[in-house]
Amino acid sequence: MAKKDFMNLMKEKTTDLKPSLLSSEENIKSQIRILEPLRDLIPPLISEELYQLEQNILKHGVKDPLTVWETTSTVAGIDDTNTPVCILIDGHNRFAICQKYKLDYRINIVRFSSMEETKDYMIDFQLGRRNLSPEQSSYFRGLRYIRQRSLRGGNRYGDSEQIDVSMALAKEYGVSSRTIKRDGDFASGLEKLTPDFKKEILTGKLKLPKASINTLSKLETETLLSSMQEVLALIASPTVKSEESEDEETQLAGEIRSISRGSLTKESCTRLIALLQQYMQSLDAK
Repeated sequence: MAKKDFMNLMKEKTTDLKPSLLSSEENIKSQIRILEPLRDLIPPLISEELYQLEQNILKHGVKDPLTVWETTSTVAGIDDTNTPVCILIDGHNRFAICQKYKLDYRINIVRFSSMEETKDYMIDFQLGRRNLSPEQSSYFRGLRYIRQRSLRGGNRYGDSEQIDVSMALAKEYGVSSRTIKRDGDFASGLEKLTPDFKKEILTGKLKLPKASINTLSKLETETLLSSMQEVLALIASPTVKSEESEDEETQLAGEIRSISRGSLTKESCTRLIALLQQYMQSLDAK
């Protein structure tokens, strides 16, 4: 269902485009810009992957088109002149290689009404790919959970049917709602790291326990953290463990209430029993 919806969105955004001030493909290519907040949404390639991509492009050319957001500088948050601009939103590595060797490439043009809509599209696009690592998948699911919960004013999804955001996303991605919430913590924790530090974790270059990053999401930081030592020093605070335990109980209680309000099936009852057992164990541990 998710893939079908995504493909429909692609078709809607890339077909039947009317001529504009930037109707010439070559003109668009000459004006492509890169925005760091959008580029940094995409997990970088490790050096071996980047080298392999470069060799494949040199041998076979660029097979997949680059995706360009055609908008204005005002909508993109660049300035208030409302000047037409073309922002690269997919294909940053391919674009760099083409620039380096002066190679030609094709483009897909998409149009969105806001930066937020563009980010949602990019997150969905990344989740539709098959080569994401478990950490990268968790990060993008977490971003989607955070954004949808924020845009809808809480952990609710839709207007007519009040469906829990975490449960809706859990069903879509075939995981538990608790996993989705932890993905949200993981994404939130990563946002407290410097861009370079975050990239090293998402590419697997540095190994930092996911539980540590999830704990980090609940802590206050004055500046972005740039090293593993800074993260471990912060989460070593004596108050962290008690706060983490209380937060886990809150999540368990919330999921128990959510399932109890819905229709009781064999699957939901089994899940409810398991959650109740976990909740009782957390109480006994106090």
